[in-house]
Amino acid sequence: MKWIPNSITLINLLAGCIAAALAFSGDLYTAALLVLLCSVLDFLDGAIARLLGAGSETGRQLDALADLISFGFTPAVVMFYYIGNSLYEVNQSGMAFVLPYTAFLLTAFSALRLASFSADKEDKSWFTGLPTPANALLIVSLPFVLGTTPGEGTLYLLLEAFTRETALIIFTVVLLSWLLVAPVRMFSLKIKNLKWRENRIRYIFLAGCILLLIFFGLHAAPLFLIFYIILSVVDNFARISIND
Repeated sequence: MKWIPNSITLINLLAGCIAAALAFSGDLYTAALLVLLCSVLDFLDGAIARLLGAGSETGRQLDALADLISFGFTPAVVMFYYIGNSLYEVNQSGMAFVLPYTAFLLTAFSALRLASFSADKEDKSWFTGLPTPANALLIVSLPFVLGTTPGEGTLYLLLEAFTRETALIIFTVVLLSWLLVAPVRMFSLKIKNLKWRENRIRYIFLAGCILLLIFFGLHAAPLFLIFYIILSVVDNFARISIND
C-alpha cells in the first residue's frame, strides 16, 4: 500500500524535472503549470498516505527529494532565466557572468528547509520558515505577471523606476532564501476538520485569496504569498498576546 503514495511522489519528482528543463529552455509558462501540478501531487501523496495508513520513512525521504526538485530547483531556474535576461545587453563578463548563478541560493536554502522539516517528525498545524511549495508557486507565477522578457508585462513599467532590475531580482532571491529558514512561525494550509475555531486563519486566507483573484486575476499570484506572510505574523502576535 505504501507504494501508492510513493508513486504519486515519483510523478511529482518527474514533473519537477520536466518543469526545470522547460524553464532552462525559456518555456516558463508550461513550467509554471507543471509546478502547480507538483503542488497538487505533493498534497495528494500525504493525504493518501494518511488515509491508507501507508506512511513510511522511505516515503518521507522521497517526498523531501521530490520537493527539492519541484520547489527548490525549478524556481531557481526561473530566477536564473530572469537574471540572465536582465543582463542580456550587458557585457557578459566578470560579475555579469556570475550574477545569474545567485539564483541557486534558492535551491541551497530549500534543501536546508526541507532537511529541517524532514528531521522534525511531529505532525504540526504550523511550520517554521516559509514552506517550499508556497515559495515556488510565487516564483513560477512571475511569468504571468512580468512576461518572460524585459519590457514585457505590466509590472515591468514599475521596474523601469529602478536603474537595474537585476538588483531587484537578486534582492528577491536573497529575501526568499532567508524566509525559507527564518525563525518565523507560518500556519499550515492542511485542514483536518471543518471547525471554524481551529481553522479560522485558513478560512480567512482562502477568502482573501479569492477576493484577490477576483480583483487582480492572475496578477494576484504574488500577492497570495504576501497575504500568507502577513497573516502568519498577525497570528504569531495574537498567540503571544493570548499567552501573555
